[in-house]
Amino acid sequence: MIDPLSIAGLTLAALDQLLKLGERTFELIQDSRAFDDDTRKLSDKIADENIRTRLLGGLLFSETPIYGNQTLFEQFEPDIQKQIQLLLGPLKGILQEGCDLLERRYGVPEQNLGLASQASTLSLASTLTPNSHVPSQRSKSPSIPDFFRWSFQDKKRVKAIVDEVGDQNNRVHEKIKLWCLASQLGVNVQHLQRLQRDEISRQLGFDVDATLRLTQWDALNVQSSLELTDPSWNQYLKPITPVPNQGKFATLTKDGIAYVHEGHDYETEARCPSDVLDGRTRKKVDDLAKLLHQPKEQVFRIPRCVGWKFMPMHKSIGFVFEMPSTPDAQPTSLLRLLSNSDVKPELGDKFRLALNLARCIAQLHMVKWVHESFRSENILFFPSANSEVEFTAPWVMGFNFSRPESFFSAGPANFLPAENIYRHPERQGEPEKMFSKIHDIYALGVVLLEIGLWEPAIKLEKNMFARARDGYAIQAQLIKHAQKRLESRVGRKYRDAVVKCLTGSFDVVDDNKEDLKLQQAFRTQVVDVFEMAANFV
Repeated sequence: MIDPLSIAGLTLAALDQLLKLGERTFELIQDSRAFDDDTRKLSDKIADENIRTRLLGGLLFSETPIYGNQTLFEQFEPDIQKQIQLLLGPLKGILQEGCDLLERRYGVPEQNLGLASQASTLSLASTLTPNSHVPSQRSKSPSIPDFFRWSFQDKKRVKAIVDEVGDQNNRVHEKIKLWCLASQLGVNVQHLQRLQRDEISRQLGFDVDATLRLTQWDALNVQSSLELTDPSWNQYLKPITPVPNQGKFATLTKDGIAYVHEGHDYETEARCPSDVLDGRTRKKVDDLAKLLHQPKEQVFRIPRCVGWKFMPMHKSIGFVFEMPSTPDAQPTSLLRLLSNSDVKPELGDKFRLALNLARCIAQLHMVKWVHESFRSENILFFPSANSEVEFTAPWVMGFNFSRPESFFSAGPANFLPAENIYRHPERQGEPEKMFSKIHDIYALGVVLLEIGLWEPAIKLEKNMFARARDGYAIQAQLIKHAQKRLESRVGRKYRDAVVKCLTGSFDVVDDNKEDLKLQQAFRTQVVDVFEMAANFV
């Protein structure tokens, strides 16, 4: 039994208030359809948000043997419990504003407004459907003046309120998912299996990311391989002709299905025959293919891998991915676009591209993956023939070193300036430190700098950073370019987000081993900033 005065009890009460306010708002909007049929979309949207609130409540406060007959909410650390409670406050305020506006205009007479708080007897155990609303208490019929007030004044404000509810609900949804997967609770296999199998969790979409976390234990132990052993692949996986400013990518069509082929040069070890892949490399490649094969939400912006093949004659390993676009599309990298003076995206396109890439990194880190080769030549677009590039639809590839956080962490030596510029100083040349999330965030910062200035990072200095003494000197120059040049191009908030990524200054103290505080700070100070800006440009 939850103590009503505990944080759990207060949070449960707040959820109940949200449901009552949401249901009353839904009912009043439904009644307002007598004024304008177009408000059906508003009522449908608020009904969907009410359902999502109820599902989140059910996920957090359903007792289960997995948690010793306690609730998921009670498994979180006290500071996370408090953050969940505080998250609900702004959502309640937004709904209260909408409910009050509609009550004043179309609801019960003023002396009966207090009934609104009692208009619903909803509980987290009941099921909400678009038709399960409380009978209308509106006591007046619409007059002609009321009609015009709804059409020209109120509808616009109510739409804005409903949109705010959706945006805030998204933040609540994503933060709770983060705490479920990236906190210390996220290493509990039984907890992850519950998120994977529970019906409420599946309706919320938590199951997909939980499966990705479980992949680190399950998929890597599966005996079946994703090696493409069918000889028919040999005629399709041919050497990829290098394209300037782009990684080795090509498209192919096999049996009427379009794929993307990503090639990686590979020299066999001296002790192995030239046509044999050594066992360690084979396992590493196959494990990576299995991870990339797992279904993922589109927010990851990562196409699904269908398999891999070693091509000894070409000294190459090829990964094959599902085509994320139309069959006639051809890959073009962000680096190629940055190098093309004829391509000039609008400000809004820059923000939306930055947002999608920041979200990608946030999602990877949430499921304890890191990319490790994040740079603009590995960010692809797939425009169809004679069509323009859709900047809001990047696809992130280049996974030759990508891994779960606990795997493949050292990485080989690399002294190529065009690649090193995206690497954190701690990871340039012969890296001594294990790869971590902050290194991915640094690489993202370099790409965001490129997008803001619309110029390849390597060309920001006339000598292409040839005089830079070391990785820290390169970092200092990149920060200098960001601080001096970004604000006039994309604004102060964009500049500040880039500088945070390049400096790693997220004001995180005493983080845990899952880097939960860093992940929260990155989402708040980078992802959320781009999201809010993208909605207004």
